[in-house]
Amino acid sequence: MNSVVVAIFQAALLLVFLDLAQGLKCWECSAASEEDCSKNGKLVTCQSTQDVCSTVIRRNFFMQRIWKQCKQKQACLSDRDQNFDKYGGRHQCNRNLFSSVCCCCCDKDSCNVAESCTAYTGQQTCDSPPNNFRNGRVYCTNSNKVGSECYYSCTKSGYYLNPSDSATLQCMGNGQWSKKAPCCAKPCPPYAPYDLVAMVNRRSDKRFKKARGAFGNLFFPRWKLDRKYYREARILFSDVVYPEFSTFLNGSRSTRPGPERHPAEGDVTDSDKVNIGNALRYVKDNIYVKGHRPLDHKDVLVVSTDRSSDDDVKEAAQALRGDGVLTYVLFFNLYDNVPLDMEQLLDIAGEPEHVFVVEEGDTEIGTRLATELISHLCQDVCGP
Repeated sequence: MNSVVVAIFQAALLLVFLDLAQGLKCWECSAASEEDCSKNGKLVTCQSTQDVCSTVIRRNFFMQRIWKQCKQKQACLSDRDQNFDKYGGRHQCNRNLFSSVCCCCCDKDSCNVAESCTAYTGQQTCDSPPNNFRNGRVYCTNSNKVGSECYYSCTKSGYYLNPSDSATLQCMGNGQWSKKAPCCAKPCPPYAPYDLVAMVNRRSDKRFKKARGAFGNLFFPRWKLDRKYYREARILFSDVVYPEFSTFLNGSRSTRPGPERHPAEGDVTDSDKVNIGNALRYVKDNIYVKGHRPLDHKDVLVVSTDRSSDDDVKEAAQALRGDGVLTYVLFFNLYDNVPLDMEQLLDIAGEPEHVFVVEEGDTEIGTRLATELISHLCQDVCGP
């Protein structure tokens, strides 16, 4: 019986030994410098509950102390998170002040042998705050030095700080500001600087007017129609583009003799073909050309059609999206026996959320399109 107990005890010891042997290995020391820590420290095998190697560097006046050891991951991460504490930047992870503490964690064998607190780099400055903060002002307690706090405010009427919780930024010990610098901007919506090109597939029958009316300007009441923020172009096309019936971002349009009439009213011969790819290339080559608008404007393209394209759309659509043009498709499903080519619509728009199928009696298309636009146009009103 005793022999059985001894065997069980020995087996248990063996399992513990194997568990320890397979555990994480960390450097352990308590020293005044990295050199002293490397010379007098040792590599130890962590217990099963200790899954990271920890390094803590504490400075008190002109003295420094370094601790390296095994530690539980959650405890170590909680200590490390304080390196970037918004209100603790003067004391956390700051080599320039008399009192600071910095912690880091890593999870590979021997990973804390060398100084591994990446946040504790000794960098003494952050990027310089703006000299001229547009539509507002900024005041910093110590320029861009670590520990400096910068206070942002808007001075121009009708402009607000965005993001609103970025009124105060602090230069942290890792050489980064505690938050991204804000800007002073008007509320979005109704203010959102963007250009819109509406590509409309013309139809010779009366139902073209219904499709045009369904699209209309339903979402425009959500926006401030000020040319400083918004410009519109409307391009009519079928197998070819009709510039003489189109309007452009600068407000111009081609003129022609006699009373001007919409091609849907029979002014030109209707075509059985729809070449959306050709119209997309026209927009890229003639409207959304390089340098057509200020950098803070966004480009939006809405393709309105009631049938599939007879030419290839993918290459031209990708080229526009590659230039940063937000592209949408409105497919008006108002006719019988018209096939819906969703693959082609996705080739144009690039993502499902940018494809809208408008059924008979749909009066909410404007609201749905406006909501989707807001998610993009108001995402970063500060611009690039």
